[in-house]
Order: sequence, then structure tokens, then C-alpha cells
Amino acid sequence: MTAREDEEFMNLGIQYYAAARSAVLAGLLPVFGNLYHHAIEVFLKARLSQKFTLKQLKDEKQGGGHKLPLLWNSFKAEFPGTGLEQFDNAIVGIEQFEKLRYPDAIIAKGGGAQIIASWNASSSPTGRTSGTTAPRPRYEIVVTDTDRLVAKIFEVCLRDPKFFTNRMNAYARDAITRDNPAAEQLVGPES
Repeated sequence: MTAREDEEFMNLGIQYYAAARSAVLAGLLPVFGNLYHHAIEVFLKARLSQKFTLKQLKDEKQGGGHKLPLLWNSFKAEFPGTGLEQFDNAIVGIEQFEKLRYPDAIIAKGGGAQIIASWNASSSPTGRTSGTTAPRPRYEIVVTDTDRLVAKIFEVCLRDPKFFTNRMNAYARDAITRDNPAAEQLVGPES
């Protein structure tokens, strides 16, 4: 892969990330989770594209595909000792949303699920919850954990996120910065 392909993956990732945060703020369930899944997938593939071909990155049997845990394990192996394991639970939570890409999972479980966007792990859900009777499958993303994960990916890859976020309009930048503990790292100080 070329540096250009790596850059294109990072550009797609930051766009999916801005769209995911916008979807959380708008209460778009379960779409926000699918967008986060896409964002993290392409961020990981940006780095892995330096080692694997596009064909390999698409092939689950070769460690690619859409399975975040497989991609995550390959990514973490590139950066031992950097503390990436602290985001293992975030990856597991985001991966669950791949099941909701199509309505099959919700329909098969009796027509409902708890779909939650929490801002902090210890807070009560701030997003709408669909499905009110138990037991329903639960899908949850902790937004601030994902924010920290995105910032950490840029950090360990030695990429400047501002190169990508400075190209965005004010709406996208606002979606990224609102209530984001990593906002300054991702877009720079407020002007």
C-alpha cells in the first residue's frame, strides 16, 4: 500500500467518526453504532494497509474483513506496550453493532433491543432506548471511551488528526468537539 491509501483510510475514518458523533447527538439509533463500527474499522485498516494488501484486508480468513476483534488484535500487535488493551471493551461494544447493520437481529429476537449511547461508563444512558421489556439484547457504546480510542489510534500511528479535521466544515468539527475529552487533540484548541 502507498501512503496515499493510508491517508484515504484515515480520511474516511474521521468522516465516519464525525457522522457517528452527529448521529449520537441526533439520537439516531442504531445508526450511530454502525457509523462508529465503520470509523474504527477504517482507522485500523489505515495502519494495517502498510502491512497487508487491500485484498487481504477484505478477506476475513487473512485477518481482515469487517470483524473488529480480528483487526484490533492485528493492530495491537503493531504497537506493543502502548496501552491499547484499555480499549478492548470499547472494541467489543462497537463490534456488537455490526449485527444491527440489517434489521434481522432485532426482528429475530422478538422485535426489540436496548440500544444505548452513554457518554461515560458510569453515567446513565443519555440516548433513547428502544425496546422496553426484558430480556432484550443490549447494545451500548460509551461515547467518551470511543473518543479516547480514536485519539489513541492517531497517537500510536503518529498521525496528526488536525490534518484531517481542519478540512471539515464547522458542523462536522462541532460534532467532533462537543462533550469530547479528546477534542483538543483531534481538532486543536478552540479559536
